[in-house]
Amino acid sequence: MTSPENRTSSLRTRAVWLAGVIIAAAAVAGFFYYSRIAGRPVVSGIYPSIGEPGGIVTLTGRHFGRERGESRLEIDGVAPTESSYVSWNDSVIEVKLPFIVDSGLVYVITGQGRSNPRLYMNRERLPVAPSGAAAAKTGPTIVSLSGAGGTVGSVLSISGLNFGANRNESGVFFSWLAQTGFVPAQEQTGQGFVEASDADFGYEAWSDQEIRVRVPDGAVSGSVFVKTDKGSSDFQYFQIVDQPGTKTFRAKRTYTISYFVSIDKISATTPNDLYLWIPKPVEAAAQREVIVVNQSLPPLVPDYRGVSVYRLKDLPANGSVTVAQSFIVQVYEVDTSVQGEKIREPSEPKPLVYANHTQPDSRIPSSAPAIIALAKKLAGKEKNPHRIAKALYDGLPSAVSFSATHSHESPLEALADRTGDAYSLATLYCALLRASGVPALPVSGYLIGDDRSARRHYWVEYWLYGLGWIPVDPVLGSGAVVQGFVPPFEDRNRYFGDLDNRHLAFSRGVTPLSPMTPNGRIAARERQYSLQDLYEEASGGLSGYSAFWSDIEITGVY
Repeated sequence: MTSPENRTSSLRTRAVWLAGVIIAAAAVAGFFYYSRIAGRPVVSGIYPSIGEPGGIVTLTGRHFGRERGESRLEIDGVAPTESSYVSWNDSVIEVKLPFIVDSGLVYVITGQGRSNPRLYMNRERLPVAPSGAAAAKTGPTIVSLSGAGGTVGSVLSISGLNFGANRNESGVFFSWLAQTGFVPAQEQTGQGFVEASDADFGYEAWSDQEIRVRVPDGAVSGSVFVKTDKGSSDFQYFQIVDQPGTKTFRAKRTYTISYFVSIDKISATTPNDLYLWIPKPVEAAAQREVIVVNQSLPPLVPDYRGVSVYRLKDLPANGSVTVAQSFIVQVYEVDTSVQGEKIREPSEPKPLVYANHTQPDSRIPSSAPAIIALAKKLAGKEKNPHRIAKALYDGLPSAVSFSATHSHESPLEALADRTGDAYSLATLYCALLRASGVPALPVSGYLIGDDRSARRHYWVEYWLYGLGWIPVDPVLGSGAVVQGFVPPFEDRNRYFGDLDNRHLAFSRGVTPLSPMTPNGRIAARERQYSLQDLYEEASGGLSGYSAFWSDIEITGVY
């Protein structure tokens, strides 16, 4: 039997051992803290802080390391090349800046982490006092264009004054023209402008004195101008050249539409929030003048990536609320004529449309082996993107037949089942195009019948450099019957390249959205009229509710 004295001694031994373990752990933690935190590089100064690209900049500080090794600088996200470093030691770095660098934050990055930032300013981006006729102007002023002409998708550099340091709500607008039949010469019906599109990654750079923008889909020869919150610039003439075909917008139809979201059966305590991400009709070259007629509640964010964000705060238990929207939308028929032999690939660097719309995403599994195999089988050795699109379109019905009652979560399931609905066919065709290197996106919305009925539908657009987005409806083009809808094109072959004015779009591509709260409970809706990953977000004491999202109602056609 162990004596009390022995038990006390044993407890003391264990306590000493435990204390030693804690001290050792603290020492190890302190070592890692020092090596990873205290050992991080620190930039105390940069000289000159305002300079020219190509010049030498000196950074002073500590913990840079005796030698550079794998360490590096980043200026506005740009890392200099190996040969740009003049010297490197633990407290001083000398580097020759790349010519492409812009104003931005400078970081030193080593194996111990990223330093604090220091601001470097490109002298060429600093505002200069205008002279001559421009001296009296406070709004945007175009001084010159990089060229008098270019093709759709090419880069146009605009030099001038007062564009603003950041773009914000500003934009560059190009002439756009609809075919409206006979119009008296003194009228300008059909003449308008199309803005370079964020959705198409149209803006590559924006500063107070220079803009680099991609010529947008739908642009025609005519005027180009810059619009900011301080007004619009003078018009400059810009000619669209080297088009591998033509695209015509005609037969305008104007729709008034309304729809709503109803929330009831609420189980909640306060505080609580419910965010609703309600899509709007998209604006594009063929769908224009999207005008708000009514919103029953003021949105928290009127327009974020084509979505109105509503915040319903402190919903009462057992209460109900309805959010309604109505819009006017103009939709044009699209007629295209493509000369395949005139299609050429863009020079490097390619528009970001290629990088972003040839990759797989949450709806388009273009990297799946089954998709790649079918794309190679249907397209063969064809390299021309227009002919690839046509070969995939012609071969699609033999792989998957249309059935309105066969819905699948993924086009891969439709491919395995050899049948699918409009969503399946559109996402599958889009995946085949991307797997073949042709930029493409799925479009979601409605087919509008002559009786003002609205049926959810999905189709596709693919990109041709020099011509823009080309519409394709794989379902209607295959000759399939969509219940209650009579296609206005008697020749169904027109649905490859042309599109009627009965297609009303709510999203082009998958709309990326981010939650409003860090711990929000998110609801997604797979078969809605907009391809977005976020529709509802509940937070706080909102433990349950029921949501009804209506289809649209066509209240007028003009």
